[in-house]
Amino acid sequence: MYKNILLPTDGLGKCAFGTCHGVLLAKDLKAKVTAVCVTDKLSAKEILKAYPGSENWSISDGARAKDALAQAEEAKKELAEKALTVAEKMCSENGVSCDKVHLPGEDPVDGILQVAKNSKCDLIFLSTHGNPGVLGTLFGTVAKKVLSHSKVPVLIHHCGGPK
Repeated sequence: MYKNILLPTDGLGKCAFGTCHGVLLAKDLKAKVTAVCVTDKLSAKEILKAYPGSENWSISDGARAKDALAQAEEAKKELAEKALTVAEKMCSENGVSCDKVHLPGEDPVDGILQVAKNSKCDLIFLSTHGNPGVLGTLFGTVAKKVLSHSKVPVLIHHCGGPK
């Protein structure tokens, strides 16, 4: 039925539990996994943290800020690699083929949909924490947006973690 399951992951907390379920589904269906971690652009908070607070800038302040931004980007890259390595290890332990994709500087929804299309995935297995908070309620969560914009089936997994 399904041959290539897209498995978005951010590697955070309960997300690993959802990744495990996605891998087990792929194993049962004899499908491969395309694990994706989409890291969005630096937030305003991250950018402001990198820049010095004074209005009198020197050349060294600009160089330090540039280094701080590069370090923030590198930290996102390392987080993505860790998340994808967890998914790859789970796949390996269960005899499931796994392709890893890190998509930096993208909106998570756009990135997930882009990788699903480019990798010819026929199912998106998306974990959700089920707690959208105020912003998620007002503007919609990643899960809701992927579900409403995807051209391929989306399986939503409530990622409550082990009991």
